[in-house]
Amino acid sequence: MKKYIYLFVCCNLFLSCEDYLDKAENTDGLQKDDVFTDIRLARNFLDGGYTRLLTEISARDQNTDILTAMIMSGEGYPGRFDKETPETYALYAQGDYLTLINKPENQQATPYFVNRYYDGYRGVRTMNEFIQNADLIANGTQEQIDRLLGQAYYLRAFFYHLMTKRHGGLVYFKENLDLNASLDRERQSYESNLTDMLADIDQAISLLPVEWDAANLGRPTKGAAMALKSRITLFAASPLVNTSNNQDAWALAAQSAAELINFANSNGLYQLVDASNAINMDVGHNGSDLFVPEPEELSPYRNIFVGPGVTKVIPQEVIYMEINDNFDLSGGIVNPVPSLSKTNGFNIIKGNTFPQAIGATANFVEKFETKNGLAIEDDPSYNSQEPFINRDPRFYNAILYDGVSWRYTVGALNNTGKVDLAVRNESGDFGLDLHDPNTPSNLLWRTLNVTGYKIRKWIPNGAYWQNGNRGNWDFHLNNNIFRMSEVYLNYAEAANEAYGPNGSAPGTSLTALQAVNIIRNRVGMPNVNSMYTGSKESLRARIRNERLIELCFEDISYDDIRRWKVAHLPEYRKVEFLEMRWQGGPTETFPTGFSFDNVEQPNLEKTFTEKHYWWPIPNAELEAVPSYDQTPGW
Repeated sequence: MKKYIYLFVCCNLFLSCEDYLDKAENTDGLQKDDVFTDIRLARNFLDGGYTRLLTEISARDQNTDILTAMIMSGEGYPGRFDKETPETYALYAQGDYLTLINKPENQQATPYFVNRYYDGYRGVRTMNEFIQNADLIANGTQEQIDRLLGQAYYLRAFFYHLMTKRHGGLVYFKENLDLNASLDRERQSYESNLTDMLADIDQAISLLPVEWDAANLGRPTKGAAMALKSRITLFAASPLVNTSNNQDAWALAAQSAAELINFANSNGLYQLVDASNAINMDVGHNGSDLFVPEPEELSPYRNIFVGPGVTKVIPQEVIYMEINDNFDLSGGIVNPVPSLSKTNGFNIIKGNTFPQAIGATANFVEKFETKNGLAIEDDPSYNSQEPFINRDPRFYNAILYDGVSWRYTVGALNNTGKVDLAVRNESGDFGLDLHDPNTPSNLLWRTLNVTGYKIRKWIPNGAYWQNGNRGNWDFHLNNNIFRMSEVYLNYAEAANEAYGPNGSAPGTSLTALQAVNIIRNRVGMPNVNSMYTGSKESLRARIRNERLIELCFEDISYDDIRRWKVAHLPEYRKVEFLEMRWQGGPTETFPTGFSFDNVEQPNLEKTFTEKHYWWPIPNAELEAVPSYDQTPGW
């Protein structure tokens, strides 16, 4: 069945609400009533709001976020040293959130959450203007108007979610301020904003279609609105917001996810991809699949994220996704920013899209279980001196490690045909894919990986792009915003908290344990081991780990560790790199001939206290509206 791509309307086509109206009045003589009377102009006005929707995976003007959620979560660390990425990371790691949030919007090194705050309110203004004037539309059917209103309510809730999940309660504007009205406002509670977000989403669910016709593919559907509700209710039920552990909040989150699961099952939409054969990959010692870049058994799962050909094949489990920017319309080359640009080094992209070479941290990689379904500390067969073998199949989709055959093309720094991430390799040389700390300052632009692991999830084997339309770019990436894996994990977490491991929400027989097992089984992983299922607390730990693995590098984990209120714990503050050194040949101690050591980087450890769970708001807001309080602790 058809799937839906998030519509990213180019800024040069539709302007912001005030700009659009100003231009209409100045050039065409149109007044506001004229714009909203005509359904075509009204739809164009609404579409302008999409340009303000800067999600965690979005790009802006071909650039990528300078401080991404996957860095803040501790999943990865950047290797780009000639730009301001490390400086920006240092501000974050030191806990200087005020400096970060006060960076100018138009500054290249401005983190996207600064733009997200301001653009969020601009988007809200557009949605309010549309909702307030939709009854003026005279030449559209009620169904057409309702579907436009459904999008407006959906987007208003989405804008507020993107702002409130970081900053806490704000002011939920449902009508735009009159230019002569007083600016005095006090911030509302997150709980108050939540009530309004859920009201908007319920409106959207009631108005949006299950599917769009071909001319409107890319607009949010009923399923997209239900997915947003599932994400928001889970955030609100979690310890960060739900400080009293109110069970009704968990029950609502479980119900919201269950409704979407039932909805998808009833109409055949959004079914999980079956990649259960992935468990049969030969990834033992010297296994035939161990150093294969894209094993055939893993391809159904891998194609959720990357695939051959510039023409997208939308995975059946994707509910809502963002299209790629067309970087070269004439040549048909698609630049799938930001995920690839963030996670690759200059061996893939040579241009001005600011690749950051984010590599996976060694302490995060330890969270992948063995293929036996056990945490590495619980599996006696796991050997830290051969860490790449017999891991969860998703490890081989997400992590690129030393020795994997990888197709590099002309101009790449490493053209050996395999990944070389050793501090000292078999030839006694520094690894070609690992940053050499002795790199001269004028060559820092060439720096590659610093962590000892690359991220494979967003790098198609053989992809290469250089300025203009040169390169090998017969690939596509799927910038997924919502997919069913997250929804099942939302349900598992909420149902476990509300009803226990073997309980289920009203209206479904699916238990928390069954939901998490569905996600594991679809890549061939065994059910959660019984040693982890005896209590709500023990299953909670495995569900959380399952989220970190299944949704890794999708810029979701940072919000997870915040809402769980664990971001202050040492395991999430520390940063470890993998160091590989050739030991002269295989021995009983070193089966591969290399030693493997996870080395802590104390200078990169993050400062995280109670006040860091909620971000401050820009000082400019307080100067304009003194009654608008700063976030507590700031």
